[in-house]
Amino acid sequence: MKPESYYELRNAVAETFYEVLLSEGYTIGQAASRCLVEFRSEAQGGGRAGLVVLSVLLARVARHEPATLARFQPEVRALAALAKQSACWRSLASGEKERLKEDVRFVAEKAAVLPPS
Repeated sequence: MKPESYYELRNAVAETFYEVLLSEGYTIGQAASRCLVEFRSEAQGGGRAGLVVLSVLLARVARHEPATLARFQPEVRALAALAKQSACWRSLASGEKERLKEDVRFVAEKAAVLPPS
């Protein structure tokens, strides 16, 4: 993935999340759900774009309201599955990989302490 496209997508997702959260007065969960709609094709398309979108959104949820991750179990599972696909990591610069790995690890850590759904 070209560095600018990785960062463009990452920043677009984060910006949309916080914009919706602040300007529309949504909760953390509502903002994440709205972003999943806004970035549906990327998130559902899988691959690198799906990994980026899901990691950014779910890391925001995990950071601000970890308990809300319980509502996003299908997305958490999808993120874990994408993270296991070596094709999703190809062509990423080392800094991009490290940032993605940190988000994936953080989400997995927070999701692991949730009660089973």
